[in-house]
Amino acid sequence: MKKLGLSFIFLILCFTGIGQNVQRSSLSSSGVSKTMEIAGTSYYISHSVGQQSAIGTLQSNNNTIRQGFQQPPASIKVYINDTSNLSAHIFPNPVEAFVTIAFNDVVKNPIQIELFNIAGKHIFSKKQAPTNSFQLDISQLASGTYLLTLVAGSKKLTAKLIKK
Repeated sequence: MKKLGLSFIFLILCFTGIGQNVQRSSLSSSGVSKTMEIAGTSYYISHSVGQQSAIGTLQSNNNTIRQGFQQPPASIKVYINDTSNLSAHIFPNPVEAFVTIAFNDVVKNPIQIELFNIAGKHIFSKKQAPTNSFQLDISQLASGTYLLTLVAGSKKLTAKLIKK
């Protein structure tokens, strides 16, 4: 019984000696925001617990400057220009020797062919006369993953090829 009592006291002393200290902290969403106008200029003022500062966005000549720890929501504009994309069916993939590239649209410009390995190392380049489909011989390449880039005029296509 004496051993059990001493073991219990020893455990209590160990846990209180290495226990974590509780520190005061707060997690809050309290604060306030207000738009103020001073000398004809509008300012957005916002603060949260522990921080007071003006925040805002100033835009000039395609440059954007943001001020303050709290940032306003980002505005993202995406422009898609489908006329600059080259569209094709590339098959078979995975490929053993010859890969067929069949364009969905009529190609009127010479086609620049670039092949890169997955590390980005340039493997080879080739020019192809304008055509709607052609075969590319990659039988001499080692097995692996490659990136094929095709450029015809201002249109471009990048595709992943897997060599067996």
